[in-house]
Amino acid sequence: MRMPPRALRRSVLAAAAAAAVTVVTACGSSQPQPEPVAVRPVQVSEEAGTKQVAELTYDLGDTAYVPPGLAGNPTELKAAVTYPRRLGEDKHPLVMMLHGWADTCAAGDEPVRPYVWPCGEGARPVDNYRGYAYLARALAEKGYIVVSVSANGIQAHERDQGHIARPALLDEHLEMWQKLAAGKGPLQKLQQFTGHVDLDRVGTLGHSRGGGGVLAQALDSHKPLPGVNIRGTLALAPAMNGIDAGKERITRIPVAVIAGTCDAMWDDSKIPLTMTAKNPNARHHTVTGANHNFFNTVWTPGTGPRFATDDVAVEKRNLPGGRCKSTNGTGNPLQLKPAEQRQAATRYVTEFFDTYVR
Repeated sequence: MRMPPRALRRSVLAAAAAAAVTVVTACGSSQPQPEPVAVRPVQVSEEAGTKQVAELTYDLGDTAYVPPGLAGNPTELKAAVTYPRRLGEDKHPLVMMLHGWADTCAAGDEPVRPYVWPCGEGARPVDNYRGYAYLARALAEKGYIVVSVSANGIQAHERDQGHIARPALLDEHLEMWQKLAAGKGPLQKLQQFTGHVDLDRVGTLGHSRGGGGVLAQALDSHKPLPGVNIRGTLALAPAMNGIDAGKERITRIPVAVIAGTCDAMWDDSKIPLTMTAKNPNARHHTVTGANHNFFNTVWTPGTGPRFATDDVAVEKRNLPGGRCKSTNGTGNPLQLKPAEQRQAATRYVTEFFDTYVR
């Protein structure tokens, strides 16, 4: 998906830092929250999956939740679930995934801009949350239940408050899964998971602003959801919009940040190092030749919609011979092909969650 111009991203980050916004969570806020605009009974659609992995989508509606930080605007409660086809008798660790900022709606082959939510007549949602299915399947094959959350409503309405809205949305889904574990709540239709979800072993993964969202959820200042133990947080090329890295800290939860040398956001991906300086289980991994968009297949030309882009081309940083202008000062590497970048991401992601969550 086409990234906003670098100057715009920089100005958003600068404005957020100047504002020095303090994270406020849905659990810790003293302000009354607006009621959802409309909540429908959960709709569940079964997907094809693979021989080892089953897939489904649950959807409570495009306006089912009003998170803090969006000035009363609603977002959807929708997610793709990827899980072992045979759950057996055991409880399985849970991984939550969150996508970043991209187009929310499309009409035909064209994106709807400026961003809107819900989508208007003749338009359909862009399924940004489906772009990490390759990671979800790799994890599910190893025994994880993976929930990839849709956040189009947040990206359509946020300014510099995504670091408030995104962790609140993740907590909302986690609370639904907590109730489902006991056979209750709005997801109780998914009874195959009751008794098979281990909420003491939870991991979180986010990309771009979704990476900033999972880092915000991992902050020491964020009030954790009772009964849920997040054991590891992984951020792919995170955008830290709204988080004051000079004040906030992440010391309790293991953290990994992964970013590519062809990504204009590479410098920004180093910001979490300030917050995790006293965390013995924090790492920053550089993927030579990786860009920003190819971590998400929906944002990637060839696997995404017609308007999906290679951000190296958008940023005009291509060089002859398939090389890119490196952002980390180590020369001009060959840019990875999408499949190569996804392979590197899969290796880092599975190793991280196997170390800290499984």
